Amino acid sequence: MSGNSPVQNVVVPESNAGEIAIAPPNVVISEEKAGAIKIVPPSFLELWGVVFVSCAGGWILLASSGILIYFFCNLPAAPNLSGMTSDQAKDALNIYNQHYDKWRDSLIQIFDLLVTKTVLPLTTLLLGYLFGKGKS
Repeated sequence: MSGNSPVQNVVVPESNAGEIAIAPPNVVISEEKAGAIKIVPPSFLELWGVVFVSCAGGWILLASSGILIYFFCNLPAAPNLSGMTSDQAKDALNIYNQHYDKWRDSLIQIFDLLVTKTVLPLTTLLLGYLFGKGKS
C-alpha cells in the first residue's frame, strides 16, 4: 500500500450481491463485513447444462474406451512369414495391411457416427445457448 492513499472499508449492498467487482488497490474489505457478500447460485438451466455436459463427457469416454478395447481385443493377427519366399511375404503383408486398414477405418467411422456427428454438435449447441447468452 502506498503511504499517501487513504484506506477505505467497503460494504457490498445486497442488490449487487451476484456481481463481482475488483476493488482498487487502496480499498480493504474488512472481515466483519465479509458476510454481506452473497454468491448467487446458478440458474436451473445452467445447472442442467452442467449435468448435460457431464453426461456427454461420460458418453464420449465410454464410447472411446469401448471402441479402443474392442479394437485391441479383435485386432487382426499378423501373418506368419516363416517359410515364405520374399514375394509371398510381400503379398501376405499387403493383404494384412489392407485388412488392418479396413478394420481401423470401420471403427473410426463408428466413433465418428457416435460421438463426432451426434454428441459434440448437440453439446456445443446447448452449451452455447445456456452459457453464451447474457443475463438480463
